[in-house]
Amino acid sequence: MKNRYLALLCAIVITLILVTGIGIYLKFIVLLPLGLGQEDLAVALPFRILADEGLRYSVRLAMNATDPTTAPTTEITTAPTTQATTQAATETTAAPTTEPTTEPTTEPTTEPTTAPTTEPTTEATTAPTTLPSSAPTQPPVTGESWRFIEPQIDFAANGKGDAWFDDVLFIGDSRVVGFRDYARTGGAEYFCNGGMSVFQVLAGIQCADQGFEAQSLETLLSNRRYGKIIISLGINECGYPLSSFRSAYGELLQKVKVLQPGATIILQGILGVTRNYAGDRSYFYPENIRKFNEVIKSNTESGVYYIDPNTLFADPDGYLYTAISGDGCHPTGKYYRMWADWISYAIAQLGI
Repeated sequence: MKNRYLALLCAIVITLILVTGIGIYLKFIVLLPLGLGQEDLAVALPFRILADEGLRYSVRLAMNATDPTTAPTTEITTAPTTQATTQAATETTAAPTTEPTTEPTTEPTTEPTTAPTTEPTTEATTAPTTLPSSAPTQPPVTGESWRFIEPQIDFAANGKGDAWFDDVLFIGDSRVVGFRDYARTGGAEYFCNGGMSVFQVLAGIQCADQGFEAQSLETLLSNRRYGKIIISLGINECGYPLSSFRSAYGELLQKVKVLQPGATIILQGILGVTRNYAGDRSYFYPENIRKFNEVIKSNTESGVYYIDPNTLFADPDGYLYTAISGDGCHPTGKYYRMWADWISYAIAQLGI
């Protein structure tokens, strides 16, 4: 019996040494260049990677980048837990759950990229603005961060009308859950879940709606036909490296195109959060969200369009107006209806 306990103890010690060794490799060789996982214990990192699809995706992307013969793969579940340490501007798929329902608890890392979005009221898309390559800082508080003045345009009267949405599929996170629950439009269907990310969709997360049982997006798109598909993802991904998001968003978009070759695709930019919700989490600052939106917008082409809800709901500094949100991330029910009408109007402006 004594020998059995001794053998068990030896096995536990050896396992801990192996797991710690793997964790050290992941932490200092793989994740350090990405700025991820540096606040996690080395022994815990292998387990976190098993549970966090977004982190796994970033690791795969980083490791494949060193091997020119290997193409990157995909996958997140929760927002990240590392602090942003570097930001440069040179490029840029957007939205927490909770977002989002699950939100990053510590500051993540972003990587060199560019930034988008501005704020019109008569046009759905706007050319992005490139920001300097400095670490993000919150703009000074202005008197306009709280007060929201409703637009004079009657979006419902000047939009496409509810019937246009009869063959629409919305794909998205908790904000799309808000559309489903507070502003269900026409016969649209909703593939959405609180905390959803592009990584989760690629990993096969299942969702259900009134017209279909729980299933993956790939199964849904293989068995049903939609005339228009609106993708609203990104807030839960804002703490991850931009390269991971770019790769995963492009992969998802390609999958949608293949499975729904006749569908018009509308990519919705990531709506920002309030100043207080962002707090000191730089990955929620407007300049970082603009970079992610620029990635999303860069996918526009024939049959693929981009609209930016920040033109409706963001203050002059790029933050969500405090007056229209109860939790700092999601509009209240009244404003979901306005948002849905604005989508109809923005689409009409694009001539779709």
